[in-house]
Amino acid sequence: MIDVFSKGISQDITQILKSRDMRVKEQLALLKKLKSNQSLINAKLNIPGPIKNNAYLIQVFRSGLKRFLQESKVDYQLIWDVATGPEAFLILNESAKDSKQAAIEFEDNDDLGRLFDIDVLTEDDGVPHPLSRKDFHQVERKCIMCDQPAKVCARSRKHSVKEMQNYIDELINKNVELL
Repeated sequence: MIDVFSKGISQDITQILKSRDMRVKEQLALLKKLKSNQSLINAKLNIPGPIKNNAYLIQVFRSGLKRFLQESKVDYQLIWDVATGPEAFLILNESAKDSKQAAIEFEDNDDLGRLFDIDVLTEDDGVPHPLSRKDFHQVERKCIMCDQPAKVCARSRKHSVKEMQNYIDELINKNVELL
């Protein structure tokens, strides 16, 4: 059995915020390259706790990303393998609307998709703006462990980091043949 969180470099809030700033810069640069029939995707994993990346999580990320993209035509792809977690920046040859609907379907219905956060970005006054599930009349994303909205569980800290990591360990081990 794989112990997903047994290895990796602990990250703190400073490193996570620095990574977020780098992500926004990359998003802005890529938004300027988009053609009218393309969409910009930023995909990353939702991983609780200080360990955000290691060999297991990279494998999950690459496998899940491949499954998400199986029906898409990718015009551009950049993969970051950074300590704050693997990320992908993609330009797809499809509308933002179609990309967001595919992202929602993947996140909600694929076992590995439950671990992903896939943003479809547009530009709003020079700032990257992710399309929302609300824009598509979809319910809020559910918690990976229960049926409550994920934001509610996160804010209230309903589940401990250890509980969530154990759940993710089980999910990955149950789906190891998918990797």
